[in-house]
Amino acid sequence: MANTLTAFNPAYWTPAMQKTFLKESVALGIANTELRADLKNGDTLHKPYGSYPRVQTYTKGTDITVKDISSTDESLTVNTAKVASFYVDDIDRIQNKYDTISEFANIAQRQLNNVIDQAVIAEYSNAGTTLDDGSIGGTAGNGIVSSTGNISDIFTASGRTLNAKKRLGGDRFALVGPRLLEKIQLYVGGRETGFGEEVGDNGMVGKRFGFSLKLSNNLPFSATCNIATAPSNGDTVVINDVTFTFRTSLTGSATLGEVLIGGSASAANTNLAKALNDSGTVDTHYSALSAENRQLIEEVGIVATAAATSTAVTGYGDIVVSETFTNPTDAWASQLQYSLMGINGAIDLVTQVAPNVEFRDAQLRLGKYVHPWTLYGKKTFFRMKDNLVAVKFDVSSWV
Repeated sequence: MANTLTAFNPAYWTPAMQKTFLKESVALGIANTELRADLKNGDTLHKPYGSYPRVQTYTKGTDITVKDISSTDESLTVNTAKVASFYVDDIDRIQNKYDTISEFANIAQRQLNNVIDQAVIAEYSNAGTTLDDGSIGGTAGNGIVSSTGNISDIFTASGRTLNAKKRLGGDRFALVGPRLLEKIQLYVGGRETGFGEEVGDNGMVGKRFGFSLKLSNNLPFSATCNIATAPSNGDTVVINDVTFTFRTSLTGSATLGEVLIGGSASAANTNLAKALNDSGTVDTHYSALSAENRQLIEEVGIVATAAATSTAVTGYGDIVVSETFTNPTDAWASQLQYSLMGINGAIDLVTQVAPNVEFRDAQLRLGKYVHPWTLYGKKTFFRMKDNLVAVKFDVSSWV
């Protein structure tokens, strides 16, 4: 005998929705945003620089040799617009327990902030100097494998570079990822209580080695997945905890993250890049990811480029990659991350439209289109490049 009384059980809804965890932006803490006031309209800001006058010895009673001077123009263009639009029907707005528009608009604005953060930190490629293993006594050209034994050497080399470039003043910053911060914490040990235990405004975790250390989950990352032979059915590639499984034929839309092998290494690389970039060929060359997994790929800014025998991947953050290829010669290679160090204000950021939300009525519908959007431009001007130092790390040992 068994009673059936579940119809009497009430259901309840929590007062608030589940919290959404997103990256925190540090760009505003290191960039110069003062040029925004100069761009009241238009899309371009010019900031020229001049040549150096030549110093010469003057001999009494003789003519001076007058040297030419020159100027070079540089400009920052505000030409990047990003939007994260969605629609909410009035019936849902009235009947939903939660403030749907507010909840999703807040998430969208933070996603836009993350895009700007990545754009600013991407200026590492314009740094006047890139340090590698050779800069701290190792092999030139190789990335640095960070450890408690070389942490001080890394920051000393960065400081030496700035000093040698005549960048003696200014507030120095260093963007560090979670794993690099861990090495610094282990290096500091009991010598400095409270260091790195809490993350403050703009990612601030403390001061060390003459730098303000800022925790960033957006340090630039790159890696190459070598696929020189057609993968076997069931071989996998894992990026940022998201698994892509190669198949001789797609098993259906219900199976997430499948990639069509396509009969050759070249086709497999092409289809993997399409899957990573979500190119829109779902159910033809790959199957769609779940919403949570697609977010894991998009929030780290993954961009894939296919070649005949490899797929190059770039992104932002402490990204871990792995694979289970049947062919042992196919594997990940050149896994690198770049930390950015330098003097605050070296990078100019102009947000002509800061991340905000606009509402538009939906014609022939009872509801509104919600448009969180931003308009910005960024640049490291020529004379500011030596205010930045990029540090190249080998991260192939990450698991």
